[in-house]
Amino acid sequence: MENGRSLAFANGKAYVSSYAGPISVDPKAPLGKVMEIDTISLSVTREAIVGYQPEEMAVVKNKLYVANSGGYRVPNYDRTVSVIDLANFKETTKYDIAINLNKLKVDANGDLYVTSRGDYQTVSSNLFIVDSQTGAIKKTFNIPVSNFTIVNDKLYYFSNEFSYNTLGYVKSYGIIDLKTKEIVSKKLFDSKYETEIETPYGIAVNPITEDLYITDAGNYVSTGSLYCFDKNGTFKWKTEGGNIPAHFAFLYK
Repeated sequence: MENGRSLAFANGKAYVSSYAGPISVDPKAPLGKVMEIDTISLSVTREAIVGYQPEEMAVVKNKLYVANSGGYRVPNYDRTVSVIDLANFKETTKYDIAINLNKLKVDANGDLYVTSRGDYQTVSSNLFIVDSQTGAIKKTFNIPVSNFTIVNDKLYYFSNEFSYNTLGYVKSYGIIDLKTKEIVSKKLFDSKYETEIETPYGIAVNPITEDLYITDAGNYVSTGSLYCFDKNGTFKWKTEGGNIPAHFAFLYK
């Protein structure tokens, strides 16, 4: 499994996206793949070829959706979402969405929320709602989104968008109401912490308390941090999070 990227789970199986090649800028980089792992035996049971440099995935009605980036084939980025039928584990079609896709999650109605990282120059990053059954783009938000999470019919997002034109980053935050498909806030927490958090990287929301968690990767080489805010955005606590803290899992007891 060369350069495994993201995980998804369904029906006792884990699905792992893989670049199937080294991380290097190469216009001849190989197509990526998704590997199916049995969560009991931990053996790889099936593999499917997808697009270039696949990233996040989600399962809807026995189909696995895979965001293909082609990020290391610049300027010939991939721009598709692969659709894999879990019955035969074959790619059945691709949806053309936008260049350099990255994050992909599903809401309670089966709609896909997909981000594009753009090209860091003339094409900005963006967030799209995609019909999982047809591939039609139902809405383009025209906002930069680096990472997001969906909890209780709300989408919490942040952006830390880099530009080769300015050689700088621009941060932004917000909440989208998934019932109305509208942005209802352009803040997640007190503005003081928007400055203090150097490199927002991971995001999660506790579905019971709606406490918000944000990780700060800092300068990517020193110890990162984890921040916790309550559902109103009020600071609760901060702790160390290791190098480039990124992902979360809640364990209920």
